[in-house]
Amino acid sequence: MTSFKRVSLVGSEDLFRATRPQVVTDTDDVIKDAVDRPGVQVKEVVYRTLHFTPEEVELLLEAIQIAKYPDRPRAKPALDKFDSLDAIRLKVQGDSGG
Repeated sequence: MTSFKRVSLVGSEDLFRATRPQVVTDTDDVIKDAVDRPGVQVKEVVYRTLHFTPEEVELLLEAIQIAKYPDRPRAKPALDKFDSLDAIRLKVQGDSGG
């Protein structure tokens, strides 16, 4: 068998030195003030339930396909379909107004 020599890892003691020489003495209040960041307001999310007829769902699905593939040539929608799409838009916007 050959003799195995260990190589000392110079500088490895830095990996195991304490990162904080002192004990942290912050109280819960100090930590809470630092984490909470007063003054930041969270916008409230309001959920609404919308009810669609089967015809409106079909129209929405068709509109999604048109939006998904805008490069495909298509004829302009008929006036009644255009009015139906506008009515759905108003229904979805609801009280938000846009």
